[in-house]
Amino acid sequence: MIKKMLKKTAKFSEKKPYLTVLIIIVLTIFAGISATNVKSQTAFDKMLPQDDPVIISFNEVKDEFGGGNVVIVAIKLKDSDNSNKVDDIRDPRVFELVKYLKDTFEDSDYITRVSTPTDTIVNENNGIIPNDIETVKEIYKNLPDDKKRGMYNNDFSMITINLDSDSGDSKAIMKEVYDRLEGAPVPEGVEIIPTGSPAMGDLMGKLMGISQAYTTGLGLIGVLIVLFLYFKKPLSATMPLIPILISVVWTGGAMGLFGIPLDMATAGMGSLLLGMGIDYGIHLMHRYNEERKYGKNIGDALEIAVVSTGSAVFATTATTIAGFTALTFAPLPMMANLGKVCGLGIFFCMVAVMTLLPALIVIEEKYILPAIRKMASTEN
Repeated sequence: MIKKMLKKTAKFSEKKPYLTVLIIIVLTIFAGISATNVKSQTAFDKMLPQDDPVIISFNEVKDEFGGGNVVIVAIKLKDSDNSNKVDDIRDPRVFELVKYLKDTFEDSDYITRVSTPTDTIVNENNGIIPNDIETVKEIYKNLPDDKKRGMYNNDFSMITINLDSDSGDSKAIMKEVYDRLEGAPVPEGVEIIPTGSPAMGDLMGKLMGISQAYTTGLGLIGVLIVLFLYFKKPLSATMPLIPILISVVWTGGAMGLFGIPLDMATAGMGSLLLGMGIDYGIHLMHRYNEERKYGKNIGDALEIAVVSTGSAVFATTATTIAGFTALTFAPLPMMANLGKVCGLGIFFCMVAVMTLLPALIVIEEKYILPAIRKMASTEN
């Protein structure tokens, strides 16, 4: 049954290569559109089993009492050559900055509560920001120890503002925070650095995107070099790679369709598929070239290559998918996601190689190479 299906595929690709390519392109466009729906998963609680009592209780507490995400806005001293710089975080200009930030963040829909350490000193000064640093120092000195605790660090170089949020979208929270920080009256010698779980989640999301692009690009270059060294022809070296790149797009589309997020495990999907899937194309191209050397015409050589190689590739794909399927039963969601993505990806690699690569071979042999030879003979 498999051999009959592969034989029909080979014949269809030979007779209608352009139609085959067109169908693949249309499918890839739809997959690319679907891939735009893939969401980054950076929330640490979402990376743990959602039926675990700890996570269930965490979600209940968050639903009943709010919170769950705290952005810590660190206001720190920094080096500056300006003679008017702030050299002690107790400077009244920092109080003005903190008041501005508090008023700004309290107006945000993403922030449920703003906690500022300077409120205690302002309240002790009849609700007015002190005019000079000496007044601040005196008020601070007379505060009881329990009120001093956590207000400043030991060398008075940093204070923090805590922003509580009940949103689980780290990216949206941090966009709101950065937008609100723009235009803040930051005095010389002071810098503002947001941190906390949402900030780290947002950073993780950015790094996952960068890592995915970097590893896929690096893998692509490495595979191209190996293919060129093996086939010694630019066109032949590129063709086995095209179906694998197509399968990467299809896998992204499947992730968007089935709601599989981009997390720390699935971020390396592109380079994994390049490394695992390229074997299929190399085997098919090698067998086809062998049959052509034996004197077979394009159709016969393609049919033999697809049927013989395809049977082995089908078995290899089935065993690989079986191995990745085991990951889907892992208790960690991101490990299960990796199993789903790799299983789907390796299946798409097989389908793309067995359908698209034969069509590309026919187009090269019947149309591109004759056109190149004709151009060369015309020039001579």
